[in-house]
Amino acid sequence: MKTILTLIGILTLSITSFSQEKPLKLGIAGLTHGHVGWILGREHQPDINMVGIFEQNKELAQRLSKQYGFSMDIVYDSMEELIKATKPDAVAAFGNIKDHLSVVETCAPKGIHVMVEKPLAVSLEDAKKMEALAKNHGIHLLTNYETSWYETNVKAKNLLDEGKIGGLRKAIIRDGHKDPKKLVFPKSS
Repeated sequence: MKTILTLIGILTLSITSFSQEKPLKLGIAGLTHGHVGWILGREHQPDINMVGIFEQNKELAQRLSKQYGFSMDIVYDSMEELIKATKPDAVAAFGNIKDHLSVVETCAPKGIHVMVEKPLAVSLEDAKKMEALAKNHGIHLLTNYETSWYETNVKAKNLLDEGKIGGLRKAIIRDGHKDPKKLVFPKSS
């Protein structure tokens, strides 16, 4: 739990510091993970500027370009091309989980922060390599657990940090979200 609260704090501080100065220049690595829609479909706001996308499947990129309205001019064939052309502050990985390590291997030495979709890695060995890269190069490496972004959890973390609720001994969090469709459960007999 302490790790999750630390990640929430880091993410909040990172977003806050970038939003006060300039928009976060965000690159996207991969479009195959279904959660990419939350960033592609995000209404324009001044805190994040999506500067480029690395996706080799041009048919997929073209389909999502039409759906979300981004230009194919920002779609690159390699991470190196995306980084050279756009100089992102951070990269969000929405591709195959097997690619998470290579995204971190590419970004970390350049000082580029990385967020990956869950799970973090395909093996403990990959996770440890990613951790070492992040520490050695001083970047933030985050796993996108949607609940980390919920206002209620950020507020709870702030109250804890301010000493307003005492020490943390145990946390039980029950969160939910509106599903894209209405869920209907059969009635119990």
